[in-house]
Amino acid sequence: CDFAKWRCVLKISDGCPSALAIAENANVLARYASICQQ
Repeated sequence: CDFAKWRCVLKISDGCPSALAIAENANVLARYASICQQ
């Protein structure tokens, strides 16, 4: 694909999202971007 826009929806409150949730979502988005660029 030439262009892709993908977002992750996170619930924001006290203690949410956790650092692990943020890191995992960043990894998922990075993998998706890598696949789109192949």
